[in-house]
Amino acid sequence: MATPGAVGDLELSLLRTFLAVVRHGSLGKTAAAVDMTQPAVSQQMLRLERIVGQKLFARGRNGITLTHHGDLLISYANRAVDLNEEMLVRLRAEHAPERVVLGMSADVALVGLAPALKRFQSIHPNLELKVVVSALSRLEALLKGGELDLVIGDPSLLAGTPAVKWLVPLDWAASKDLRVDQSRPIPLVLFESPCAWQEEMLQSLRTAGRDWRVTFESASMDAILTAVQSSLGVAALPAAAIRNFKLTSVQSAGLPPAPKIQFGLFRSGVSPRGAHDVLEDVLASIFQTSFAPSGGVIPISIANR
Repeated sequence: MATPGAVGDLELSLLRTFLAVVRHGSLGKTAAAVDMTQPAVSQQMLRLERIVGQKLFARGRNGITLTHHGDLLISYANRAVDLNEEMLVRLRAEHAPERVVLGMSADVALVGLAPALKRFQSIHPNLELKVVVSALSRLEALLKGGELDLVIGDPSLLAGTPAVKWLVPLDWAASKDLRVDQSRPIPLVLFESPCAWQEEMLQSLRTAGRDWRVTFESASMDAILTAVQSSLGVAALPAAAIRNFKLTSVQSAGLPPAPKIQFGLFRSGVSPRGAHDVLEDVLASIFQTSFAPSGGVIPISIANR
């Protein structure tokens, strides 16, 4: 049944919030993920229902479920958000240089940027994108020397002020076959080099009074993922890594909430301004539109250019 008083055009902000609600399954979880209050999320969804003229959610004691029209809106909402991103990227890249070099640490690579960067290249076939994954110390030197246009890494381990910062929620991850005994120390898989989330992960366990034992430690992210897949232990990982590598989020075993980690986007002061602007806008859009609806990333600050 149509909702009376449907007026106005659809707004992308409402569609992004709608997709976040679909992903999280509740207004409360959505509010926490997108850094809004629950009443604000509820008001946005009521406004969206008025605009489309249909009920999108059925509310009951067990939470909210999508109506037929809510299901129908999902594909349109995704297409609208993707088209908006593509349009802005094309328009803003009109005078971009031919080559852009992005550096990131191995832990950042796990957030799930690869598919979005591949889409960026398809939108800009004449712009060469090179991605360098290396230790933060090397990336910092390359950035200062102008050999990198942008670097994404842990702000606490990089000098300077990031142009953009994001909080990335983590989940406890394990293989489907691993069984964690709550009466014994938690088996942990750790990254041995400076890692954006290792200390936060350990501190969350200390605060909860949980003991642990290190069952695997490596400087290779590929080795870390293989160890978790092989049931050697539990690790705190971004949702994208859990999804892409077919791991399971550990919801029980008495584990405390996994921490949120911080990433920053740093600019070179040597490379041409256009190279920064184009890729910086794309990365900000990737984090905010591609990951936030899936519970992945919360923007926390953006510096002026």
